[in-house]
Amino acid sequence: MTNDRKTCTPTLADVREALKTCEDRSPVRIRDLSSAIARFSELIGEEPDRIPLDLAQIRERLNAINPIANGISPKSLTNIRCNLFAAITASGLKPIRRARPVLTEPWRALWSTLKAKRHRIGLSRLAHYGSGEGLKPGDVNDELIGDFIASIREGSFHRKPNELHRKTTMIWNEVAQQFPELGLRPVSVPSFRPPPLRIDWSLLPDSFTQGLEDYLAWCANTDPFAADARSRPLAPATVRLRRDQIHTAVTALIESGVEPTAIRTLADLVSAANFKRVVERRLKMAGGRENSFNRGVATALVQIAREWVKTDDATLSELRRLAGKLPMPRADLTVKNKRFLRQFDDPLVLQRLRAVPLKLWTQMRRDVSPNFRTLAIAQAAIAVEILIYLPIRMQNLVSLTFDVHLFLHEGPGAVSTLDISADEVKNKRPIEFDIPPHIIRMLIEYRDHVVPKIIGRKPDRLFINPDGTPKGSQTLSFLIRRMVRKHAGVELSPHQLRHLAAKILLDDSPGAFELIKQLLGHQSLKTTVNFYAGIDTRRAARHHHRLLQKGAEEIRPLGRTTRKRANSKKKSERT
Repeated sequence: MTNDRKTCTPTLADVREALKTCEDRSPVRIRDLSSAIARFSELIGEEPDRIPLDLAQIRERLNAINPIANGISPKSLTNIRCNLFAAITASGLKPIRRARPVLTEPWRALWSTLKAKRHRIGLSRLAHYGSGEGLKPGDVNDELIGDFIASIREGSFHRKPNELHRKTTMIWNEVAQQFPELGLRPVSVPSFRPPPLRIDWSLLPDSFTQGLEDYLAWCANTDPFAADARSRPLAPATVRLRRDQIHTAVTALIESGVEPTAIRTLADLVSAANFKRVVERRLKMAGGRENSFNRGVATALVQIAREWVKTDDATLSELRRLAGKLPMPRADLTVKNKRFLRQFDDPLVLQRLRAVPLKLWTQMRRDVSPNFRTLAIAQAAIAVEILIYLPIRMQNLVSLTFDVHLFLHEGPGAVSTLDISADEVKNKRPIEFDIPPHIIRMLIEYRDHVVPKIIGRKPDRLFINPDGTPKGSQTLSFLIRRMVRKHAGVELSPHQLRHLAAKILLDDSPGAFELIKQLLGHQSLKTTVNFYAGIDTRRAARHHHRLLQKGAEEIRPLGRTTRKRANSKKKSERT
């Protein structure tokens, strides 16, 4: 090893060189460890000599690898992870504890008290760490827990150190509370949630929060017979959005330098001076670029000024002028959605996605003792299959109810339908689909056999929790994303499957915007064209390229042989 190599940070190339001198490993084992370095380098697209020997950095890059998307099994990635860590350990370039310490007597005494499997598994790492450091259970405090987690971060490839930190402290406190005779001290449970982006409502005067609740109740039209009742109530989801928009505006106003106590009513929020502060702050946060949410905030504030505060015409005109200064978002797919659709230009990706429901359904059927995990797997399979074939919105998917929205019939030739009334749909357009036969079979098996084994009865709603209560849209959305990422190697949100449906139609039938409008339930054809014209433009360009290529082949220059044949043909015609 050269002097330059010694003075710089070691890399995985150094680890590979060091393995060649390991006499305590067999040639086969050395080959496997070296192979793990090569495979990891290949997966992240870098040479070993450009990958620093930083365990935290390597761990993050390992966690970012999606095995399915890279054409390997999760088990293969686990083997690469284990062998890579073993290679680093064997090289001696990183001080890593090789053997797991044997539990000392104080920890064995604690172990004999713990009977719950959860407690034993949850505290196993901590117990061995404490034994190796010569510490006792009574020595455990926040500082020791911090040192323990630091050793995990610096000396292992543990996938989720933050989760381990939180679970260890929670289980430790459970044991301390359950066995007070052990004299264990409770420790602090860390929170790794990011700080809130919006200010706390409690910072505002009571007059503002009360006025806000009165306004939102008026928007929801809770009393339609009131003298000042809103002529057209807002949908519950729109009311929640309006609350978030006001919260965002208040936060922006305070961040611009206004004291919270100065915002006493909604009228203070929509004064010309404060409105200008809000839109300037939001525009600055967006980097001066277009932002749909910022436009929505400005529009909502103008509407509040006109309908609730009843601002004078001059002020209202100024608010509209200021709102118009915000860049208008283009009616088009976002960069994120375009990037999502681009991966499906590879037909294998779509094939992997379409295989997810069958994989999950097969896994669900293998469960001998159905439990809450079985329920989650079955729901993910049904949700993904419905969204692929019947691309409805998430708020409608999560509320699907048997014999209200889902009408299932098993007889020969019978037609099963999915019907959602106009008042339940975002744009007030009813949804009516015939359900494909294979989805009907899944739904009937789920309703009549899977769910009753778990909750003891047939469900009314399609998506429920193990206790029978309705499942929330965020929970179902997370479940879909996690299962698709795990089994197809695709990162998506449920709503993006609507965009995928449009792409599939346009791939087969360029220009079929009316068909997409009917499938997705758009109210206006203009909306459909604005969103998906870019996709169709690519199809038109491909068709144009094919025509050019075909024409080029037809008018290619005559070669010598071709000219001789043409001349012979002319002679024969003359004779």
